[in-house]
Amino acid sequence: MKMFQKTIGFRIFFWVFLVAIGAFVFLPLLWMINTALKPSADTFTLTFFTGPKTLENILRIIQDPTIMGYLRNSLLVSFASSFMATIVCAFAGYSFSKFRYRGRKFIMGLFMMSQAFPQAILLLSIYVLMQRTGLLGSYWALLISYVVFTLPVGTWTLKSYFDQLPDALIESAKIDGAGHARIMFQIVFPMAVPGMISIAIYGFVWSWNDLLYSMTLVTDTARRTLVPGLVMTFLGEASTNWSAMMAASLVSAVPVTIIFVFLQRYFIQGLTSGAVKG
Repeated sequence: MKMFQKTIGFRIFFWVFLVAIGAFVFLPLLWMINTALKPSADTFTLTFFTGPKTLENILRIIQDPTIMGYLRNSLLVSFASSFMATIVCAFAGYSFSKFRYRGRKFIMGLFMMSQAFPQAILLLSIYVLMQRTGLLGSYWALLISYVVFTLPVGTWTLKSYFDQLPDALIESAKIDGAGHARIMFQIVFPMAVPGMISIAIYGFVWSWNDLLYSMTLVTDTARRTLVPGLVMTFLGEASTNWSAMMAASLVSAVPVTIIFVFLQRYFIQGLTSGAVKG
């Protein structure tokens, strides 16, 4: 391997590949920021961070009560679904990790198989289910859907995390008279906080970025979340307000960025701890 690393061809390939990946990842983001800061009249000019810049588009989005309403709805749904998914995944992961019962492996397999179905196909059955239960059009339809989609990844991640906790610790707590509820809430779950935070972030980002389910299951304008709200507001058949769309996208990225910046240490720790068993 060292011999290949010393060759000029390998170095050229490495740097070309690195630049290509960087351009693929960062150019769309830079284009979005550049378009959001351009005056509306200069949206389609070829200037890239060289022409006149303005905060007019961003200020217009912040002062728009409709867009801010969509933002509040997204925050409510994303935080609620993230919390619910984390709790459900924690109980399911602990059950698969520390209990032995009939059908356990079969249920675990079903969890993984559920990831093989496309979201669009699952939407058909979920739509009918929500319609028959009377939840269609309410936030509960979105919350249940997001929890379902976070459940497989979150359960397996936390199961791997709980597998590393020694059974002797739980047995000692049982000897001291602690019940299952006390063991989970006072001993196991506090030790699994990094893993639970990583699942919470995963669930939050999933629900925050969703378009298909939020546009289909909730059609009331007052209850729309941010992503479908932006699509319905700025995208049209005849024309699209790209400068306002990019400014709104920039504003919508702020909550996710803030959450990840402050919790990235727990997020990385939770994923790496759950990925190593031993």
